[in-house]
Amino acid sequence: MQRKIRKVLTILAGLFSFTLFLYGAAAVIGMDLRQNTMLSVVYCALPLLSFPLFLISISVRGLLPLQAVLAVVYIAVYSALNWRTCAELGYCVSIASVVLLTITTWKALLFCAAGLCSLAAFVMERRGQLEAKRT
Repeated sequence: MQRKIRKVLTILAGLFSFTLFLYGAAAVIGMDLRQNTMLSVVYCALPLLSFPLFLISISVRGLLPLQAVLAVVYIAVYSALNWRTCAELGYCVSIASVVLLTITTWKALLFCAAGLCSLAAFVMERRGQLEAKRT
């Protein structure tokens, strides 16, 4: 049962990562790189890296938790870009409100879902290995 759940989590992480990859490709086409070039490049690159990282982590299982790291970095970068926009327009309330607003977007939620599924699959795999060593 645990093996099946781990496989389902891995498949879900792959689907989420592939969706992020497609979004990243679309973001590269539409992104204005003239303002905050570094943040904009990272904002576009992180979704593009999600699926290749997933594919590599299939053979190197220790890389699965990196999806969660990508999600945290993506939320930070996306929040910084959102802060720039709302600061220019003058409607920012606080940094926390901008981060909370960012986390509720579908792109950030998708990144979090890919990270959580990958992390859960990794933890389940490690638990299974530990239990197999005990018996």
